[in-house]
Amino acid sequence: MVRAAATEARRFLESVRGDAGAYQIESWPQTVPVRSVQRVDDVVASLRVEQRRSVGFLDPVEDALYVTVGLRVLGFPASFHLGREIVPATPPAGFYAWVECDGEVVSTSLPVKETYLEVHQA
Repeated sequence: MVRAAATEARRFLESVRGDAGAYQIESWPQTVPVRSVQRVDDVVASLRVEQRRSVGFLDPVEDALYVTVGLRVLGFPASFHLGREIVPATPPAGFYAWVECDGEVVSTSLPVKETYLEVHQA
């Protein structure tokens, strides 16, 4: 199941990529009603293995897009989040993307809720 979800995530990522790092997302895949019995952390790890095999290492935005779609296909209520640094170490402030599931950050161990001001959620 994870391999099929990873394939769908790769297709989604390729379909929304635009020129010069822009993304055009018309709609997100709906969450499938049946949720996997696996823990979300284990599923994220499995998706990342498939990601490395199929598309390699991704920047934080593309990684979050990929993981969000993969989790949604597997029935997890995942959401994509984009934030801007609250206090940048060096100007200008940077942006970072992460994935949440049931209100918990699942795509990174960085303290994103303390470090970034959320500017977009999908």
